[in-house]
Amino acid sequence: MKRILVTGAAGFVGQHALSALSAASGPADRILGIGRGSPDVLPERVAYETVDLLDEPALNACLAAFRPTDVLHLAAMASVQQSADAPGETWRVNLIGLLNLAEAVVRSAPGAGFLFVSSGEVYGRAFLSGRPLTEAAAPDPQGPYARSKWFGETILRDLLARTGVRLVILRPFNQVGAGQDERFVLPSFAGQIARIEAGLVPPVLEVGNLAAERDFLPVGDVVRAYAELIARGVDIADGSVFNVASGRPRSIASVVSDLRRHARVAFEVRVAADRMRASEIPVAAGDATRLRTATGWTPRGDWDAAIADVLEHARARLGRPGP
Repeated sequence: MKRILVTGAAGFVGQHALSALSAASGPADRILGIGRGSPDVLPERVAYETVDLLDEPALNACLAAFRPTDVLHLAAMASVQQSADAPGETWRVNLIGLLNLAEAVVRSAPGAGFLFVSSGEVYGRAFLSGRPLTEAAAPDPQGPYARSKWFGETILRDLLARTGVRLVILRPFNQVGAGQDERFVLPSFAGQIARIEAGLVPPVLEVGNLAAERDFLPVGDVVRAYAELIARGVDIADGSVFNVASGRPRSIASVVSDLRRHARVAFEVRVAADRMRASEIPVAAGDATRLRTATGWTPRGDWDAAIADVLEHARARLGRPGP
């Protein structure tokens, strides 16, 4: 019987992860999500508690009562731009919360598997090679978000060494799906298009660097990778690092073209200075061969359906869903 704890369970990826784990779990398994907000819907066999990772007494009590066999740590400030605007908060949430969780796991669940969701952003300037990176590439993180994730990986190797807790590090690349907020590129475009369709703003889509290429995956593919790694448990070596990526970068210009095919009205595209990043990496893509070898995982989500879902979600938020 597995007892799976998911942090950040009320967030975009967290809610998708709860659904994937529920679908993959057996009748005796238990899944507990924790977070600061409230999930929209709880899948079958999933419980939820409001627990802030910065509240040590509450977190310790939760772990002592649940005694997880597996921990999927998703809770973080996950937006690169938000982290750049609030670096102090980023370090506080992404590192102090992680420290509190790791220490609580060591105390209450010393035999657990700890899956730390880091980020493909840790590779940073290593992407300047122009090719999809494997886990052997030396990280060179840029900015508070990426650096906090890289420091998190490093700290966990020290904290969990010789404790019996098995560490697995995951480096997902760009994830897309319904429910992601507009701090991320695809839902930002979808939100603008939905407002254009509703006649709330002029028919102008503001964009940043259209030439940039990024590795996108439907979020369902990403959380399925997490579920498959948890299912394999002790078969995954302690200290393993896995990219979760498609290996096929898409230009932001192509993303705009894909959204345009689903839009109900025509619009102009305009580059906005405030949407351009100061240190843009031209191409960022990952090689997930190691994950595929370990679990058999391969991306199988429908990109066009994911695009349509994101746009339909943006319309629904305005109260104007499609037929």
